[in-house]
Amino acid sequence: MITIGVLGSRGKSTVSEIIEETIKKQYNEKVCVIGTKEDSSKAFLNLKSEKIDYLIILISREDIMEKRLDDIKFDIVVETSLDEESTEVIDEVQNIMCNLKENGYFIFNSDSIHRINFKCDKIYPITYGLNGKTTVTASSIDDIENLCFSYCLQRTLFTIKNSVVQPFEKPMKVKGTSEDIYPYLAAYTCLLLIGCIF
Repeated sequence: MITIGVLGSRGKSTVSEIIEETIKKQYNEKVCVIGTKEDSSKAFLNLKSEKIDYLIILISREDIMEKRLDDIKFDIVVETSLDEESTEVIDEVQNIMCNLKENGYFIFNSDSIHRINFKCDKIYPITYGLNGKTTVTASSIDDIENLCFSYCLQRTLFTIKNSVVQPFEKPMKVKGTSEDIYPYLAAYTCLLLIGCIF
């Protein structure tokens, strides 16, 4: 089972929905989502014996502050935005990174995460945002009728299955406005890492 955690002040549901819909469409595999209203640790234990291919956990503030995730090892953690979080919550995010499997991935919004000093031992940090220094960015953003943009991978990535993904640029047309660009960048990057083609 591939376990994906999604955390942040906003955008968790959108990121989760994009990932879930794409996996179901491309692979026809079983995806389960644990929402923020559930105790993630208890829900995880209840699902552990079921045959699930992908588990997406929407990580709540309570999960973080009450350390409910200590027994869950993530393959990928996606951070959407921590701008509205307290210093206490942000400090605890480091513990979430410790719950990544060795060689796991931490995908984070470099436009919003400037307050954190992450220690990234034995994990792969992947940045996304609208600046030139990120691993993933977007260009040619237009939201007149739909959200249109070019998804730009600026560095080589290795997927969970050790496939190589070379830098590329791909035009995208999706629902939403320019404000939705960050969840799409985060979700598509996660999908790339598990081998999905979008």
